[in-house]
Amino acid sequence: MTGIHVSRRTFLAGAAGAAALIGTGSLAGCGGSSNQGNSSSANASVKLPTYIRYGGVKPDLPGTDAGVDAGFRHFPTSRPKSVPQKPGNGETVTGMANIFYAIPPGRDRNSYWAGLDDRLGVNLDLQMVSAADWATKFPTVIAGNDLPDLIQMLIVANYPALLEKRFTRLDEFLSGDAIKDYPNLANIPTSAWKQTVYNGGIYGIPIPRGRIGNYNFIRLDLFKAAGVSPEPKSYEELVETTKALTDPKKRRWALALPVQARQLLGRVNGEPNVWREEGGKFTHAYETQEFKQTVNDLVAMWKSGVIHPDAFNPSQPFKQLFNAGTVAMDAWGGYTGWTQYILDNQNNPGFELGLMPTHTRDGSQLARWTYGSGFYSMTGLKQQDSPEKTKLMLRVLNYLAAPFGTDEYLYRLYGQEGVDHNINADGDPVLTAKGTTNTVLPIRYMADAPGVLYQAGRPQDADTQHAWQSREIPTCVDNPALGLFSNTFASKNTPVDKTFQDGINQIVQGRQPVSTLDNLITVWRQGAGDGMRRDYEDQLQKAGGR
Repeated sequence: MTGIHVSRRTFLAGAAGAAALIGTGSLAGCGGSSNQGNSSSANASVKLPTYIRYGGVKPDLPGTDAGVDAGFRHFPTSRPKSVPQKPGNGETVTGMANIFYAIPPGRDRNSYWAGLDDRLGVNLDLQMVSAADWATKFPTVIAGNDLPDLIQMLIVANYPALLEKRFTRLDEFLSGDAIKDYPNLANIPTSAWKQTVYNGGIYGIPIPRGRIGNYNFIRLDLFKAAGVSPEPKSYEELVETTKALTDPKKRRWALALPVQARQLLGRVNGEPNVWREEGGKFTHAYETQEFKQTVNDLVAMWKSGVIHPDAFNPSQPFKQLFNAGTVAMDAWGGYTGWTQYILDNQNNPGFELGLMPTHTRDGSQLARWTYGSGFYSMTGLKQQDSPEKTKLMLRVLNYLAAPFGTDEYLYRLYGQEGVDHNINADGDPVLTAKGTTNTVLPIRYMADAPGVLYQAGRPQDADTQHAWQSREIPTCVDNPALGLFSNTFASKNTPVDKTFQDGINQIVQGRQPVSTLDNLITVWRQGAGDGMRRDYEDQLQKAGGR
């Protein structure tokens, strides 16, 4: 299954610590096999929550069950309540999640936090951990005997055993129509819930994300200045486009990072979405002829000089380069990056953000896009003595998952009007300086609503993204390993994959011949690839195939 993204260094430290803990420490009673009780057949029998799309506000651009996000040109004026009563009655609920910003002021100096507690009817006691430290903090907390009530989970070795031993199985509260007691949680798509199923049960609340996963961001203003189409129709046209966008004398290149070029070329060449499954047999993208073509193309692209010369520096600030116009494409950007790019360039009048469709190598049709997991992480609920405490936590999470356009959503993202935000002439909330600081509590990593397409003050942005998604979503392919658990992936893949990526970088830079690719694949297979394949194929076989 897919977990949250952390740096390689911190993941290694965290996964190793958690593996040691789960294998030999407090979870030793869970048995020896990491997949014991976590068979695909048992998981397939779980009755998932009934999906009930929220209908309290009407989008300007409707979403689809296939994954096109709903679009809003302005914030709805109706702002209905989705939670009629306060979830709690003065209880304390503890939680822990990662945070990507500076820690906000405490509730005694933060009217937003105090107001949130009042609306929830609980004292929400949060541990906020820097995202850079998350993978080391998580196993430390797991190793202790005092778990918070709610915790953002990180997939580690022997993860199913950890869930079974320390966290609440939620089937009786959420399966089927039982979730109707928590209508905002019922608004989370089924694809996200599938990734909370382990050991034949539901073990968490998913944090949903858009199914499109990534965007091909482009500086449309730079494409126009170079006189090239924002939609190159073939490999040859793509190559010519990258050359036209590059001018080292002006400190300008088409791409910042080799991984961006590789992502783009992988789609052009028709690589599978991580894995390809045929007749119960798994083949990784690395093992395909399409990937070999991508490596050869990447070597040629690097030689042509269209990738930034500092591309292999791991600390290269590629987003800042995109903002500055030093590079014209970001073909590896998460879809939520649209908002950040717009905010970063509010005072850059020449900045024009666009999205580039990708075509097949021969230009005959749109290339297959890759579905993301639709899932960021999940929130685990500590095992409780009383089911009433579990129900309280679910009510709190139901509030925090309030859909876009509701009164609860407006408060949890924008705080109090006149203090944390103001309403502009179009009816859109705009954070104040105080609100920007106060409202960054990491509650969106404990529960969240499905994403929508919306940019305050820029109604055209919803149309641009919706049109692009509507073209690309029908081409999307899933990763067939989605929803399956591999202990090999959780415990071994990160260092093995890093060695593989380092080897590819050596080839691209001309320090090793392309012929060494076969050996890199062999080493990758021996270190983790074949183990992951066995894990996935075994689960499919036990479930009788898909």
